Amino acid sequence: MLFERLSERHLPLVDAFHCVESDEQLAGHNAKERRKIKKHSQEMECFLKDEAYAEQELGMNTTYVYLDEAANTILAYVSLCNDAINLELQERANAGITYSTAPALKIARLAVDASCTHRGIGKLLIEFSAFQAQLIREHSGVFFLTLDCYAHRVSFYESVGFTQNLIQPIVLPYDSPISMRVGLDSFLEQIAQHEASPVL
Repeated sequence: MLFERLSERHLPLVDAFHCVESDEQLAGHNAKERRKIKKHSQEMECFLKDEAYAEQELGMNTTYVYLDEAANTILAYVSLCNDAINLELQERANAGITYSTAPALKIARLAVDASCTHRGIGKLLIEFSAFQAQLIREHSGVFFLTLDCYAHRVSFYESVGFTQNLIQPIVLPYDSPISMRVGLDSFLEQIAQHEASPVL
C-alpha cells in the first residue's frame, strides 16, 4: 500500500473507485439520512472521477491516492488545499494567536472505497495530511489542519482530535457542512505518542 500524487497513470483506475455505502453499511440511519449520506458519498466519488485531476492541473488542490499496488486499485484518496480560518477571541487566546485568522492546510475531500471501510484508512489519510502540512511548514506557515464535514461524520473526526470551529460558514441550515479543525502540533504529537506506545 502506498500514497501517490494523482497523475495521468491513475486515471484508468478511478472508474473502479466506489465510496457510496450500501444500505447494510448504513443500517443505523433512517431512510432520509441514508439518502443524504449516499448523496454526499456520490459527490466524493464524482470528484475523483470527474474533477480532481483537472482541478489539480489548475493549482486548486493536490489529490493523493492510496493504492493497493498488488491489485492495482485505489483504496482511498485525499485532496488538500490551503486554508485560513476565522477564530473567536477566546479561541485565539487559547491557541496563543494574536490574529483573527490562522493559516491551515485543508482536507478538501477525503473518501475511502466502500469495500475498505472500518480498517483505519480514514485515520491514515488524516495522518498523511498532517505530514504534508509539516512539509509545507518548511516554506509557509500552517497552524491548523481543517476540514468541512456533514453531521454523520462529526463523531469520527472528533475521535481523532478535531473540534468544531466556533465560527461556522453561513450555509443552508437543513444540510450544512460543519467546519472543524485540529492544531497541527498537537495532532503530530498525538501521532508520535501513539507510535511510541508499546503494543500490548
